[in-house]
Amino acid sequence: MWVLLKDFLLVSIGMGIGVVLMCILNVGKEADCEMKQLKESEDN
Repeated sequence: MWVLLKDFLLVSIGMGIGVVLMCILNVGKEADCEMKQLKESEDN
């Protein structure tokens, strides 16, 4: 029973870390696009 609970906890932690990493990468990509647009508007 404890092994099953431990496995479930590890899977939950792994999924949580994956979701957090995906969010961080998505925010970084959006920031890159925004910085590129700002740079292009300054050049024109």
